[in-house]
Amino acid sequence: MRAWDQALQAVRAYFRGQGSREVLTPVRLPEVALEPYIEPVRAEGGLLATSPELPMKQLLGEGAGDIFQVAPVFRAAEQGRLHREGFHLIEWYRRDADEREVRADVEGLIAAVFVALGREPVLDWSSVGFLPLLESTTSVRLRGDEDAEALAAAVPASWQVEPPASMPAGARDLFAWSALLTSWSDAALDPWLAEQPGGVHVLDYPAPLAALAQLGPARLEGGEVAHRFESYIGGVELANGYHELRDPAEQRLRFERVAALRSGHGLQPLPMPERFLGGLERLPACAGAALGFERLLMLSTGSDSVGDVSLLGR
Repeated sequence: MRAWDQALQAVRAYFRGQGSREVLTPVRLPEVALEPYIEPVRAEGGLLATSPELPMKQLLGEGAGDIFQVAPVFRAAEQGRLHREGFHLIEWYRRDADEREVRADVEGLIAAVFVALGREPVLDWSSVGFLPLLESTTSVRLRGDEDAEALAAAVPASWQVEPPASMPAGARDLFAWSALLTSWSDAALDPWLAEQPGGVHVLDYPAPLAALAQLGPARLEGGEVAHRFESYIGGVELANGYHELRDPAEQRLRFERVAALRSGHGLQPLPMPERFLGGLERLPACAGAALGFERLLMLSTGSDSVGDVSLLGR
């Protein structure tokens, strides 16, 4: 309990020192963002939040400035050393910013919590592009715009990225790239990340993995990529951030691809986030990130699993 209290104080002190305001958004929502392989918990009359992203963006669209919260979230059937069905996300948004500024927040926030809990902060951070890192760890060289068939021909057959023949065309590329990320993580990425002495930001995701991020020129190399990043310490994924997409037509298309992917897997349909899409044009230029609070607490206390730092035990 002392660790939770000290960490929460450090989180709030960091963001308030940055001029950000704390908010609390509802836990039960009528709609959530459609994302591959994140399954919401259904509650009578709605869905439990998988993240506070949509309501926080609604607040931004209604005129809020920089905001943050520590939100309880729920994702069905997630259990393990680094997973629980119910956990907490630190989520924040900066107006008139891009993902480089929220990456700096990731570093500053993690350092603040480590110091608050009496541990040496992680000061050595590096950044590497998704595709160059894929090539250096597996010798698989990709452009990032391959369709499902080209991707299946380019990667090891054991990665099983070829989608089922019955899967709709709009979902096939998303299936293939998502499968690539999972197989690469298991085979090479996770072991590589675990060996790095400091923190690592993986940048410039291929466009099919953009999710809710804008597309644009790569930060580290040429070509169009998603302005999205993921941050790791000791092989543990802590944060995921975007330069936020503000185009409702493009975002709808991406959600439709996820819906088709879910249908191809026989999953129960989820409502299209119409309220969110209807207000997306009002979203100001901004960037945001989400960081797992229990994972941060696990690392900053030297614990082995999120169960070790849960207030309700393992």
